[in-house]
Amino acid sequence: MKRTLVLAVDRDDDFGVKGKVETPVIGMENCIAAATALGIADPEDSDLNALYAGISTCSELRKEDGIQAEIALICGDEKVGYKSDLELVAELERVLDETKPDNVILIGDGAEDEYIYPIISSRAHVDSVRKVYVKQAPTVESSFYVLTKMLSEPNKRKRFIAPIGALILFLSLFMLVPDLAIFFTTNDVSYLPSISRDLVVTVIGVSLLLYAYSFTSRWTSFSAFVKERILSRGTRLVMTSVALGIAIISAIVCYYQVVDTFYTSWLVAVTSYLSMMCWPIVIAIMVYVFGVMMDDAQEQSIICISNLFDCFNLASLGLVVMGLLDIVQTILTPGGDGMIGVLEVLIGVVISVVASYIKKLYRPTAEPE
Repeated sequence: MKRTLVLAVDRDDDFGVKGKVETPVIGMENCIAAATALGIADPEDSDLNALYAGISTCSELRKEDGIQAEIALICGDEKVGYKSDLELVAELERVLDETKPDNVILIGDGAEDEYIYPIISSRAHVDSVRKVYVKQAPTVESSFYVLTKMLSEPNKRKRFIAPIGALILFLSLFMLVPDLAIFFTTNDVSYLPSISRDLVVTVIGVSLLLYAYSFTSRWTSFSAFVKERILSRGTRLVMTSVALGIAIISAIVCYYQVVDTFYTSWLVAVTSYLSMMCWPIVIAIMVYVFGVMMDDAQEQSIICISNLFDCFNLASLGLVVMGLLDIVQTILTPGGDGMIGVLEVLIGVVISVVASYIKKLYRPTAEPE
């Protein structure tokens, strides 16, 4: 008897993502169960109709004489592209090895699955391809409803809306930047209408990109995360703010010190700036670690000894970096004493070794079973 395989293809893995179906699915009963799972999760998905069409086709073929029909479902990956196609090919090989069909009938919803058809036809003899479309009343209202439902899925928005928004944003900036440059150089108010027009187009492009990448939901999640951190981790937040303040203020002060000082070359100036910023950065990190320790003490009533030794390691790192920078400055400005830099490096290494050894002594060891 002729063995025919009815193969339903879901390239973007709606069955796995929405219906939690493990693929490949082989057999009539298993495919009906998979269709039921997706139908419960999303009854309006077009892949559901494609699988039902495959089940119907397989039932019709089984009624004919001389045909032994079987149905299978293969799915790709949520990230449509190279990864999904590889997953489809792997599942196809498993289905072909198990069913060993003489010919294949492909079933899909026609939206994306047709891109995989040439790959399938290179591995199996394809006799027929059927594209399934959902019947819909040809009205503006129904078309708008279908479009709205399609764009409600994040993957569809990224795929269709994001390129349009990026193109609009690029074109608007291409027109806006020259107009702004001319306006600020000539102060000609006649360019204000064109600048306003370009700004409107820019806002449209940015809005489309924000919508495509679900900025509203991401911002809501981020706001909730920040709020939870502020309420439950207040001490850490305060100490983090202090650490950032130390780093920023030190960066500004050191910058003006370097600007007001004469250096023989820009490389010497950069080295001096890094040398000035070394200890403020180390102190800022220590302040943050101290905030973590205070937070743990408040939340869990414990003090982590390893954080104390991390402060010693930070101090040793600061000494090593300072020593290396002093050595570099000695090389760039002949006449200096490089032994100070070598001594700082040695002291930093000794402190690091001693801190690591003591930390190892306090590290809890697992009891033998």
